[in-house]
Amino acid sequence: MEYYALVKHIHMSAAGLSLIGFLLRGYWMLTNSVLLQTKPSKILPHIIDTVLLVAAIVLLVLSELNPFVVNWITAKIILLVAYVILGTIALKRGKTKKIKVIAFVASLASVLAIFAIASIKPALSF
Repeated sequence: MEYYALVKHIHMSAAGLSLIGFLLRGYWMLTNSVLLQTKPSKILPHIIDTVLLVAAIVLLVLSELNPFVVNWITAKIILLVAYVILGTIALKRGKTKKIKVIAFVASLASVLAIFAIASIKPALSF
């Protein structure tokens, strides 16, 4: 367990960077900025999110938790899938600005729920 604290710090930092990047790209979508189409804004999120997911997997292995038995981890995985799908609609696939905005708000709600669950996991009992 000596690496757990370091990996958790990396995971939390990557989660924060991922959210900040998503908020920035959402702002660019709302303002029709050309920055949303730049190479760094398309590549960096994949790098950050890969670090985030690898750290999450390492944390699961180090803590020996089964993500399909521990309810709060299962909830985070389901919300993560929702966040990714809604985020894709918000930033790429939405046909209208209204659909993109609704998907953006819903994706933010998903990621904030993930953060909330991560904060209260020991008390979560469902």
